Amino acid sequence: MILLVDRIALPNLISRNIMEGLTAPEMQHVLCKTIKDEFDYNVTQQIYVSPEAWNAVRNLKEKNILAINQIGSSLPENASGFDLQKLLLNYLINEPKANLHELVSEALAFEAKKHL
Repeated sequence: MILLVDRIALPNLISRNIMEGLTAPEMQHVLCKTIKDEFDYNVTQQIYVSPEAWNAVRNLKEKNILAINQIGSSLPENASGFDLQKLLLNYLINEPKANLHELVSEALAFEAKKHL
């Protein structure tokens, strides 16, 4: 589960999806699809964590998709994928609550330690 959280964390997602020549809507689609694909691939892992931990992971997925879509919709029509990525990174820097992946990772690590 921690690997899933790490893979859908916005900074990591952006660094793995640097693609030249995409428009902002194309990049928005790529980022959201990547999150959904990662989540779908790992959905069966929920049996290994508490319902609260699973809800935290699900909320992270939804909040990241929401952030991508909200920021993407604020860009002008001619914006590039790089513009979207830059605004997402600025959002992460300027909004302390945006780094939800760190909190979810800590919660998962705490839960794992309880079972050791």
